[in-house]
Amino acid sequence: MEVKRFRYLPLIISIARLVTLPFLVLALWYGLVFVADALFLFAVATDFADGYVAKKLHLASKFGAYFDAIADFLFIFGVFAYFVASGFYSVWILVLVAFEFAQFLLTSHFSQVVYDPIGKYYGSLLYGAVGLTLLFSGDPIYTIVSVGVLIATAASLLSRLIYFVRVYTSKKR
Repeated sequence: MEVKRFRYLPLIISIARLVTLPFLVLALWYGLVFVADALFLFAVATDFADGYVAKKLHLASKFGAYFDAIADFLFIFGVFAYFVASGFYSVWILVLVAFEFAQFLLTSHFSQVVYDPIGKYYGSLLYGAVGLTLLFSGDPIYTIVSVGVLIATAASLLSRLIYFVRVYTSKKR
């Protein structure tokens, strides 16, 4: 198999996730629960598939990794923006998601890979939060998701801060 033919496949899969977003929001708007759930599952599948395909076909790149992270952020942010506009969540949840993504972008430009065991799974947690919100409605779920996002954001920020303190103090020795 000629790998060059498929060099854009992981990127196309990530773009498919972004293309899914407006259709998901429309399905939610019109109360098409089954369609919204199917579109969400498709988006989750593309999140797994793009990385798998990139690794399997040896097409992984720094650009591809960043594009995947940007696609994840835009998708999650877009769905949560709909949830906020619908009154499920407060706007501060959007601020936390944007803050976490911004600090990821800022700290990932360092020459060394930043070790953030919490942040590595932050996107997965947010996909789970969207899934819970789609499956179950009501204040108990919205509270659980809100507290979970707050705790995960704080834990990720703390783990990155600890990493930078360790790196800084080890360089001083």
